[in-house]
Amino acid sequence: MQFRIPPQLKETVTIVRKSAFEHGTETIIAADVVCMVVPQTDIVEIVDGVGISDMEWAALLEVPNADISEGDIIRRADGTELQIRRIRALGSVLQLELKQDDIVV
Repeated sequence: MQFRIPPQLKETVTIVRKSAFEHGTETIIAADVVCMVVPQTDIVEIVDGVGISDMEWAALLEVPNADISEGDIIRRADGTELQIRRIRALGSVLQLELKQDDIVV
């Protein structure tokens, strides 16, 4: 079954899995995945005088994909990468909980 995403909110991403054994090696799990990525929270903490942005996102997939696992990476068209922290099935819709940590300059 397919989840309908409004055309203006559709985004095409690639899901990759980085190798735990060889640095810089990755495997493409799924290409041209249509989804809707929305921000959930954005928290900035100061740790030892350094600002750390802890941003959480959610991605709703138009078509579920059983090959995707926790720990995989979503690579967006602009090159940003978000790590998949949790996978949830909401009926026939697959929701990916994503996280991005950055240092605030």
